[in-house]
Amino acid sequence: MTAITPPTPENVAEMLTSGDNDYHDGNDWWPSIFARDGVVEIEITPVGADYETKLDPVRFEAHVFQVEPAPPVATGPVELDAETARELTYDGPGSTIDGWTVVAQVETGSSRWTSTHRLVIRNEAGEHFAATYRRGLTEMQETQPWEDEQVATFTPVVARARVVRSVEWVKPSAAADAPGGEG
Repeated sequence: MTAITPPTPENVAEMLTSGDNDYHDGNDWWPSIFARDGVVEIEITPVGADYETKLDPVRFEAHVFQVEPAPPVATGPVELDAETARELTYDGPGSTIDGWTVVAQVETGSSRWTSTHRLVIRNEAGEHFAATYRRGLTEMQETQPWEDEQVATFTPVVARARVVRSVEWVKPSAAADAPGGEG
């Protein structure tokens, strides 16, 4: 007899994309799949070839969200005069100067005297570029973005969605929400 394969995120994804919603390894899975509020809830009971031997059901969730269409990708870096790049860092996301719009500004690190930032900008064609700059942390550190440079070089970038799982502990809102509750 073949050992029963327990469900893992990888083989559940394989099952869901195989076309027949089944996982084939000489045994069987009994899936229960339904959707609620943009979340696909999946419960799988692994069953042996004899249909008598079962493992405990395993629950999975797939969160469905719309993905934005991919914007055009730039073929090479661009150079802005340092003053224009500096002005873009001061104005923040949504501001536009000379056809360049600030998309994001993220602090990426810091040392004792300066912080490092990444500035993402978009041109009128919808292409995105990023550059890193430093800024002084106190009035004693007069470091400005691209302070001793004539130009700021921005390299092409593309957005990549990242899903992060976090757990939040909350009080149940009603007995029906509690484990074993009726509802």
